[in-house]
Amino acid sequence: MNLKLKTIVFSIACVMGSSVVADTVESRIGALEAELNKLKELRAQDIKRAEEKIAKVEAKSDSKTSIVAGDTSLKFYGIVRMDAAVDFKDTAAAPFVQNQTPDVSRTPAGNRSAFTLTATRLGMDLLKPVNGTDVKAKIEMDFWDGGEGNGKLRIRHAYIDFNNWLLGQTSSGMANIETNTESVDYTLFMGYSWTRTPQIRYNFNLAPAHNLKVAAEYVDSRSSELPALTAKYVYNQSNLTAVAQGFVHEKRASLTVNGAEQDIDKLAWSVGAGLKFKPTENNSIQGHVYHVKGDEKFVSYTAQTGGTVNGYTSKGDFSVNASQNDLDQNEVNTYVLGYSHKLNHQWRTNFVASLFDFDDSTTYAKNNTAANKRVSDFAANIFYTPVPSVDVGLEYHNGKRERFDGEEFDVSRINFVSTYKF
Repeated sequence: MNLKLKTIVFSIACVMGSSVVADTVESRIGALEAELNKLKELRAQDIKRAEEKIAKVEAKSDSKTSIVAGDTSLKFYGIVRMDAAVDFKDTAAAPFVQNQTPDVSRTPAGNRSAFTLTATRLGMDLLKPVNGTDVKAKIEMDFWDGGEGNGKLRIRHAYIDFNNWLLGQTSSGMANIETNTESVDYTLFMGYSWTRTPQIRYNFNLAPAHNLKVAAEYVDSRSSELPALTAKYVYNQSNLTAVAQGFVHEKRASLTVNGAEQDIDKLAWSVGAGLKFKPTENNSIQGHVYHVKGDEKFVSYTAQTGGTVNGYTSKGDFSVNASQNDLDQNEVNTYVLGYSHKLNHQWRTNFVASLFDFDDSTTYAKNNTAANKRVSDFAANIFYTPVPSVDVGLEYHNGKRERFDGEEFDVSRINFVSTYKF
């Protein structure tokens, strides 16, 4: 009986001991989990403080550039920018190597590199209250001429803006900066448009998320006496931006037929649409499409240089027909799709695919066999921000051009950029 009692007591002691051990292990695991969660919270707080510090520095930098003179507020800004490139398959235009994938017929000349600071930019925003109305103005310039030297002073923006009216030069209604993917190349990716024109524009704020701009824009090449009419609608709310746009424009060829001067006019037009979607704070997908008929001004990289066809210079927009009484128009669909990812507050990256598909069934295609039929470009880049206001970027392009006559040209290029924004 004593032996049984001892056995029972021993068994109870073992059970109680194992329970104590289990409780100790569980408590230690709980403590470790709590410690880990605390470390995660501290890490998140450190990242948040770092981002807030950067934002404060940038805001402080912006505030330093604002000046009040009487009743006018002036804000100065600019970018000190150096661009560089190494071209491994030289089909681009001299002198500066850039993303001119659509250029017609270049003789390969081997690898080459180039540097330029001509994209350095200076600007000034002005604001003055007049009779209860804020009159705004902008003057912005750079030195870009596509070359490698000192460049030349060039007006980018110069306009006044009041009561929904804008008078002056700024981005065209056919530009698509809202759906743009960040590029290292100063001339942006194929399929995006940065065209700036002198214009008279009216702004319709239809609702907080809806905006419509209508403008008469001056185009300085192969145009009739009438300005181009553009319209652009933008929907912007939360994580989604949508763009719809278009233009109509009368193009003109002035030539001499049988000893008499003659103007040939024909309507050119285009429509475009784009989307930008941000599924998360650090990711976005954006794309844009255009259909263009008879014009090479509004959509970047559609411009081409051809020879003389039927007594008149041929370009990327049109050539004159054999009877010299009509314009044979070029026609193209353009596509671009980009993905952007922010790795952290210092690193970000972008991937882009672009395609230009020219209609090879047109009379223009048959009469301009050295013009582009199809152009593609694939690019990837990475940006690093070592300190606030300073960016360094590296980008690789791989592209191909096919002409109507079947000839093909390749592009393989690395672009580099460093910028300081103030």
